[in-house]
Amino acid sequence: MPISINVIVAGESGIGKSSLINLITGHQLANTSNDSSACTLSVKGYRTSIDGHDFVLWDTPGFNEGLGAAPSVNYLDTFRSLIEGLGPRGGVDLVLYCMLASRAKIALMNNYFAVCAHIPKSTPVVVVVTSLERCPGRMEDWWIHNQPELTRLGMTFVDHACITALPDCVTLSPLIRERIADSRKTLRDVIRRACLPYCISPSLVSFPTSSLFLEPTRLDPETTHDPASGDGVASTMVDTYPKLQEPSWPLRRRRTTFFRLPSGVSA
Repeated sequence: MPISINVIVAGESGIGKSSLINLITGHQLANTSNDSSACTLSVKGYRTSIDGHDFVLWDTPGFNEGLGAAPSVNYLDTFRSLIEGLGPRGGVDLVLYCMLASRAKIALMNNYFAVCAHIPKSTPVVVVVTSLERCPGRMEDWWIHNQPELTRLGMTFVDHACITALPDCVTLSPLIRERIADSRKTLRDVIRRACLPYCISPSLVSFPTSSLFLEPTRLDPETTHDPASGDGVASTMVDTYPKLQEPSWPLRRRRTTFFRLPSGVSA
């Protein structure tokens, strides 16, 4: 049985982590609450598929309800146990760090560093800013205005998503319903970029209509692709060997099939 790609959803209570999981999967799998009280009291995993790849989205309890304190000891114990438990299942592939646009900066910073201290350094962390359904202008504008401040506080991310996690409903305004649809696409796209870095969208490639086919090939981890040769993958392959610089995300070749185009065939 193939090992699933593990995505941890972390953040404070009441900011829509469970709603975010439902948005990604397109199904009401995780229980949600209409107020800011904690709804998820234990770690729960939810399976979904993106581009034919098997994912498990791990919903976690909220950090705490304090504005300036670090995450509670109980939360850190739960988080550490999850990380250790995922070791035999392939480890952690991605952390979605959820925050409200108005969350106090001290708590946000403390929680961020606590999470990063318990995951492998090579694990990508993506920030997901929620509750932007009624923000003026574009939801993406929040990141443009606030990203420099997050960086100044020492919080760096491989990617970001500015979204609303509201459940879709016919009674909502057309603008909010459009933002909900855009948010689902944005979330799935950031997961693709972080966890499936070598997957090419079918919409970006035109394959020949003849009987030519793609030939699977194995690339030696010591070898990098020469773009001038016209063969192999489109970018240099970097593996997590001690002699190489640590990449921004863990590359697991057991999950990725590399293809070499036959001679004379171009994408």
